[in-house]
Amino acid sequence: DLKNNLISTIEPGAFYGLSELKRLDLSNNRIGCLTPEMFVGLNNLHKLNLSGNIFSSLMNGLFSELLALKALHFNTDSLICDCNLRWVLQWARNASVRIAEETVCAYPSALHGLSLYNLKENQLICAGPLELPLFELIPSQRQVVFHGDRLPFQCTATYVDNTTQVHWYHAGRRVETDEESGVFVEDSIIHDCCLITRELILSSIDIDATGDWECLVKNSYGNSTKQVEIVVLETAAPYCPAERIINNKGDFRWPKTLAGITAYQPCLQYSFNSVGFHNGAEEAKAWRKCNRTGRWDEENYSECPYSQEITQVLHAFSQMHINLTTVLEFSRQLTAYTRGASLFADKMDVIYLAYIMEKLIVFVDEVEDIGDALIEIASNMMLVDDHMLWMAQKEDKACTRIVRCVEQIASQVLTSKTQVISKVSRNIALEAFMIKPSSFTGMTCTAYQKISANSDKSVTPDLGRWETNHNPDLYLNFKCNTGNLDGSLVNSSTRNAVAVASVHLPQSVFSQSSAWQSVDNSTCKLQFIVFRNGKLFPSTGNSSNLADDGKRRTVATPAVFAKIDGCSFGNLTSPLTIGLRHFARGIDPIAAFWDFDLLDGHGGWWGEGCHIISSAGNITTIQSTHFSNFAVLMDFKTVLSFPQYPGEFLHPVVYACTAVMLLCLFASIITYIVHHSTIRISRKGWHMLLNFCFHTALTFAVFAGGINRIKYPIICQAVGIVLHYSTLSTMLWIGVTARNIYKQVTKKPQPCQNSDQPSYPKQPLLRYGIL
Repeated sequence: DLKNNLISTIEPGAFYGLSELKRLDLSNNRIGCLTPEMFVGLNNLHKLNLSGNIFSSLMNGLFSELLALKALHFNTDSLICDCNLRWVLQWARNASVRIAEETVCAYPSALHGLSLYNLKENQLICAGPLELPLFELIPSQRQVVFHGDRLPFQCTATYVDNTTQVHWYHAGRRVETDEESGVFVEDSIIHDCCLITRELILSSIDIDATGDWECLVKNSYGNSTKQVEIVVLETAAPYCPAERIINNKGDFRWPKTLAGITAYQPCLQYSFNSVGFHNGAEEAKAWRKCNRTGRWDEENYSECPYSQEITQVLHAFSQMHINLTTVLEFSRQLTAYTRGASLFADKMDVIYLAYIMEKLIVFVDEVEDIGDALIEIASNMMLVDDHMLWMAQKEDKACTRIVRCVEQIASQVLTSKTQVISKVSRNIALEAFMIKPSSFTGMTCTAYQKISANSDKSVTPDLGRWETNHNPDLYLNFKCNTGNLDGSLVNSSTRNAVAVASVHLPQSVFSQSSAWQSVDNSTCKLQFIVFRNGKLFPSTGNSSNLADDGKRRTVATPAVFAKIDGCSFGNLTSPLTIGLRHFARGIDPIAAFWDFDLLDGHGGWWGEGCHIISSAGNITTIQSTHFSNFAVLMDFKTVLSFPQYPGEFLHPVVYACTAVMLLCLFASIITYIVHHSTIRISRKGWHMLLNFCFHTALTFAVFAGGINRIKYPIICQAVGIVLHYSTLSTMLWIGVTARNIYKQVTKKPQPCQNSDQPSYPKQPLLRYGIL
């Protein structure tokens, strides 16, 4: 019994003379080299146990000296069951030797855990990929060194057979010894007959050594590689400063990092995150690279979960597989979830929604309710903060993609069986028809916003604030009429609804253009869409060349879309007429349409082919010679948020306080004038007191009586001049009084005057009493 003795080598003939030995246990040692000569003289050996050693294969004919052997154990943690062990099964069958059931394969993974004795010879093959019981690189972690340092590497792997070789590679090229560069690749060393090692020495590291160094182990049927990164620094390398980064993946504090190093931070985990990195899974990390100039460069947070639960949920929605069976339930869940879109606080929320809508649009013509869901989802997205929509548009054209999906609904749903479709929601309404150009007599479609039943507000408020004055949960909807009717909004509102937009398509659109031809020579698809506001049309670039001419105008009306599909034509010979009601006050209006091709595909408002024909109150009517999305842009920034005329009077408290102040000031003035001879005060002090009280009283009186006189410019200018004069004079006399008090406090006693000293006349404080 020789087990557990750390035996690593057995010399040939070591057991010579033990011819009567029946059992030999060499288990749990460190034997790697096994040869037939080791067993010379064991003519009567019945049982041999070689389990727990470090060999991974057995050489052919190893047991040729053991003629009486009946039982064999050679289970190891590195046993490779390949073609090199095929001879063992043949020998055991011919010699009637029982291989123990506990002798199981460790490699390859396809045979892992299977008993060798139960395998068939055709299962023992030598084929890739190469799986090695031992393959290690020392050092194995990234190495940060300075220019000129020495760095040795050692690559060790299992020696499978005599075709096993080890080579070093750098930047895709095989590395050979180069004494001038200080690179030395030693010869491979085979030890214990089961391991092969090859050493690489970089004696004087140069900057060019930066990068990945790779050790490749190969044999006749496969190869395997491992690599290590080297970062070479100059002796005076700079540092990237410590920095705190807050993004949609969390709050990351990056430490001060040496130039050329990539810093890593573990991803933050959140209580609502259902995906954890445990049970042996590799921990997700964010990384950031500090370049050689000492500045933060590349960064990657893609492995980290989003910090907001909403974003994580929408990301999960975007990863779900959708088919005809699941799409309806999926769309209903998404619609319900987006009703809280006002809480969306990340641009990725909008981007994921745009991606999901593009996945849903392909099912519109197959599942009836998908179109309604898409309209509802797009409507809910108009509840998102303007800045979030702007960022999503700039990042991935998300708003454009949402609008495009809405515009595609009619073209896919309208068929010979479905002649009319109507979709309504809080912020978007769609109406579409199959029409025949030959019988078209014109059409006017008006979009209405219903008024709440308990609302006592005027149907047509003066300032056009229908959007904020009415219940936002009430849906927009279209009402369309055929014929050449007047599409004006002025008289379109009713007791229960206010008209917010209208589109009039005249009969002459078809009759005057010979170029109009439908695809099937009989029908076209006409659709109208109204968006409550312009939130899905954010301009992300410089507007100096767009419709607002650099003045940063904002959409002040609903956006209306009109289009005819299935017909080929150029510009309209008879223009569209669009009526739009303003939802906010502004100045300098301009008609525009949304051009998706502007600003490198991000889109922008453009005025070509559009013009205003009338503007009355809060309703503007425009005309256009082409189809698109139309709106009126206005300047909101120069319009004050308070009413245009503040009223005749200020708050009563202002007048009461002013009266008390004037009473006190005039009481002081009258008291000093009447009792001037009694009150002991210098002439300078008397002048200062009267001037201060007078100008203070003048300031209060003019402010209270004239600050709101803005109807007449001359009076307003006069009030401004007097206030300017009186406030400056008040400050002047406060300063003079303070100076006089300071001089009196710090005044030194005067020495006695001699008779020889002349007397000087007193100088007045100021030459003028009232300034």
